[in-house]
Amino acid sequence: MPQSSRHPISQILGRLALAAAVALVAAAPASATVLTANQLNVYRDGTSADWLQGDFRLLSDSFTEDGPYVGPVFTGSGLSSSYTLQGLAVGADPALAVREQGGTLLLDPNLGALSANAQGGLGRSLRLRLMTNTDPSQPTAGLPRSRSFAAALRLSLTAMPDTGQSFGLRLSDGFSNNNDVIELFVAGGASGDTIVFRTQDFTPPNPGITVHNTAPLAAPAGADALVLVLSHAAPDTDRIHGVYGYADASGALMGDLTTFASFATAFDGESFTRVELRATTTAPIPEPGSWAMFAAGLGLLLTRLRRRG
Repeated sequence: MPQSSRHPISQILGRLALAAAVALVAAAPASATVLTANQLNVYRDGTSADWLQGDFRLLSDSFTEDGPYVGPVFTGSGLSSSYTLQGLAVGADPALAVREQGGTLLLDPNLGALSANAQGGLGRSLRLRLMTNTDPSQPTAGLPRSRSFAAALRLSLTAMPDTGQSFGLRLSDGFSNNNDVIELFVAGGASGDTIVFRTQDFTPPNPGITVHNTAPLAAPAGADALVLVLSHAAPDTDRIHGVYGYADASGALMGDLTTFASFATAFDGESFTRVELRATTTAPIPEPGSWAMFAAGLGLLLTRLRRRG
């Protein structure tokens, strides 16, 4: 009888090795840094000059409420703001994924579900969506195309992303067609952090990512926070601008804000948009020592089985 070219035990071990390798990747130590936000301001109507003066503020959330899903009242509406958590990994504890602590909001990307971006790159993404338009026919607290608006997020400079992570905010109007997910974030890198302004488009047959502008993180002395702003400065247009700057510990701006030269476009098939805070991390890679221990144990097991055979 012709014998199999490979022992059945070896075949089983091969499958086990592959499964164990995948599990090892999933169990590898994750980055410890989490998105740490000190303030979220949302403005509606008015101009960028008005917003700098604090006028036309629709929401000012300093994350001092009883929980991460409840915010202060929308100005002039009598309605309490609320959030929903998007992209939580199966089995993950939402109370650990997002929480308010000492006047800051903490959002942990390591507890996000594994997902692909518009170019197919895998990572974990966790989002906290501000519910400004639960019903488009009731736009009391909404951000529609017909009005000017901006969202400004203040991130602590003491908790910038590790390599492979990104922290920031985005405008998502892809409720029917997944177009125009516009993002402004700081990305961690081995040679330094980078501020990125881009659009993701998941629409087939040609999904992709367009990077509009980037800038190195260059905080001035005494800065306490990075300020990221997505601005729809002119009503009845599709243009969204990416803006950034720095603030001191009191929240006061240090110098002028910088507006990126290029702009993104929104409202493709939608009449309004929503703000999301977003933290991402690439899938963790096992430490070399973990791979070595795994390989040594597998080799010892194979040797013993061969001897028994």
